[in-house]
Amino acid sequence: MPDPFEIVVGTYEQYVLGYKVNSIVNEYKMERTFATHSHVASVRSIATNKHYLTSGGADDSVCLYNMRYRLESGKLVHHNDTVNCIAFTPEASHMFTCSNDGSIVAIRCGNWQIDKHWKKPHKGLAVNTMAIHPTGKIALSTGADGILRTWNLVKGRQAYATNLTPRLKLDARNVTVLKWSPNGEKYLLAVNQRIDIYSVELAGIDSEIKLDVKIVCVEFLRDNLIAVGLENGQIRFYDLEKSEQTVEALAHDIRVKCMAFKDNLLVTASSSGEIKLWRYSKNRLDMLQSVNCGARITCLTLAMPCNNIIWYNEVKLEDEQEQAKRIKFRLRQEVVIEKEGDWDVTSVTVPRMGLMEKKKKKRRSTGKEDVPSLCDKKRKVSTLKKKVREEGEEEEEEEEEEEECCIIMNVPKKKKKSANWMIENEQEIIVEKKKRKTDKPSSKGAKALNGDGNFKVDNVTVKRLKKKSIRSKDNDEEVFPQKRRKTTTIESTMVGTIPKKKKKKKKKIKQ
Repeated sequence: MPDPFEIVVGTYEQYVLGYKVNSIVNEYKMERTFATHSHVASVRSIATNKHYLTSGGADDSVCLYNMRYRLESGKLVHHNDTVNCIAFTPEASHMFTCSNDGSIVAIRCGNWQIDKHWKKPHKGLAVNTMAIHPTGKIALSTGADGILRTWNLVKGRQAYATNLTPRLKLDARNVTVLKWSPNGEKYLLAVNQRIDIYSVELAGIDSEIKLDVKIVCVEFLRDNLIAVGLENGQIRFYDLEKSEQTVEALAHDIRVKCMAFKDNLLVTASSSGEIKLWRYSKNRLDMLQSVNCGARITCLTLAMPCNNIIWYNEVKLEDEQEQAKRIKFRLRQEVVIEKEGDWDVTSVTVPRMGLMEKKKKKRRSTGKEDVPSLCDKKRKVSTLKKKVREEGEEEEEEEEEEEECCIIMNVPKKKKKSANWMIENEQEIIVEKKKRKTDKPSSKGAKALNGDGNFKVDNVTVKRLKKKSIRSKDNDEEVFPQKRRKTTTIESTMVGTIPKKKKKKKKKIKQ
């Protein structure tokens, strides 16, 4: 069963109309999908490829449409007279337009910029029609000068010219039907009551067909089979190999203005506004469906199905949902320490405050994952100081000021001389003391360091401990019996304090 497609027609009443063809159990329906009034004069030519749809009219303009989103993309006004023909390359890389002003223009699809402009290809006379080879490398054009010109689209110049006047006489100036065969080995010219079939291999005429009625349109069904629309409303099929007529049928009451073929379906349109869908089989033509648009049809093309605006909205909705997931907050901060002696933070989870704050955070690399620096958050440090003070007031009546409070997330394995540390209940508390140039202790009662790294404070020897805890729940003994030292434990953080004499001004917290 053939794929659904859309019939697009242009009318004398300046409208471009679209009809979608659907098939359900061998029953075909034609429903109107859109109608647009973009031109201010009659529509003379129309063409489509991929999701591009273009129409040219007697108002000297070319209107652009996007069939994927069902929108009008814009309008081109590079011609100064009626646009007679529009043709796309097979890959839809370029679009060619020809006009009564005697020019041919090559336009790049997408950005719609002019790549080439031939101002007088047919001696400045009107260009009637143009056909592009299935390979997209060469093209043919006819004009009011009676010459058939071949164009090299790779180099962008004319290859050679063939004078049609000796053969067609005065009809050579009015050639409006020019078609390539699907395989590109043949092309035909039709004018008045005559069809000439040319062979590319022979570089000349291969066969000739003469009729008793004026020819209006011709369409290739296969490489050696053509359908001819006549002035009296008939459709005739000719086999080019045998040079004989196979089928003849009365399609419309008046002339068959234009035709298009896809798979085994033939679409015909008449000047009365009637559109008919036919199925062609061997020596037989059956009508499937018909519709009347109520306007005089001038041109016709078939648009293949493509993704529309519904698909675009679904993709946009998925992107919004994915972005919303990224904004969700993470779990609160947790610090887990596996080894006591190495002082390495193995896993840290930090709450996500927002997209803007995330960009401002500075990250510091650890062994396993990136951990944001908490020293940049002064308000967090201030909240920790309040907790330390509240716990200290409950345990001791004596109030002591804190000189320095530093949160260190990653400490190298090498021990610093100016750093003292304590371990309590497998929770590491790091105390970093400000180092002076003389390396002397800040307290007046403290003595110089001994050779083994110990020092005295108020006649009490303070030893540097590495992995032994000063105080534990199981053992209530105190290392410093003469004076109780204040120690605090804060969950999920590492904070240390150094007692010192009271001062009026508090020192700033190191970050």
